[in-house]
Amino acid sequence: MSRARVIRGVEAMSEEDLFPGSQPDRSLRDGDPPQNVGATGAPDLGLLYRRQRRQMVRLARLLTGSFEIAEEVVQEAFLKVQLSTTDIEKPEQYLRATVVNLSRGHLRRLRLERGVPPEMRIVHPAPEIDETWAAVCRLSSRQRAVLALRFYEDLSEAQIAEVLGCRLGTVKSSLHRALAALRRQLS
Repeated sequence: MSRARVIRGVEAMSEEDLFPGSQPDRSLRDGDPPQNVGATGAPDLGLLYRRQRRQMVRLARLLTGSFEIAEEVVQEAFLKVQLSTTDIEKPEQYLRATVVNLSRGHLRRLRLERGVPPEMRIVHPAPEIDETWAAVCRLSSRQRAVLALRFYEDLSEAQIAEVLGCRLGTVKSSLHRALAALRRQLS
């Protein structure tokens, strides 16, 4: 499986697939400079929410497979940012790491409760997207997180290691094994 196929699979999911019934916030553009820190050094939660919410929900949806769970995970992540007593230098990175950790924690709890990994299903009109998504859902939560952060968030391997709190070598091997597993499953 090529890197491009994974990226096309994620990008082919429309906004409606990932955010049913919602309208994008067109008032903020991706090129706008980040201004998430207020005069006191604490994150401006309202601005951070407006700029990052949709992106974080999409990331959580890719990790958990459920729009409803993704919404809950992101709300909890924003609550953790608000309740954080330490000064957060990079609120976007802190938020992203929190969303990834909460998503992985949710999947871990489900696996323990049910004894088996939860089945995640996003239906898409293109069958190759469904096949790719099913293969991604069969990966471990760490491999799924590495793929989502690498191909959706477009983070470097070093940034992924920082978000996941692991070594660079672990990220590289997880990415390699995830892509190899997807190649085997989809060939």
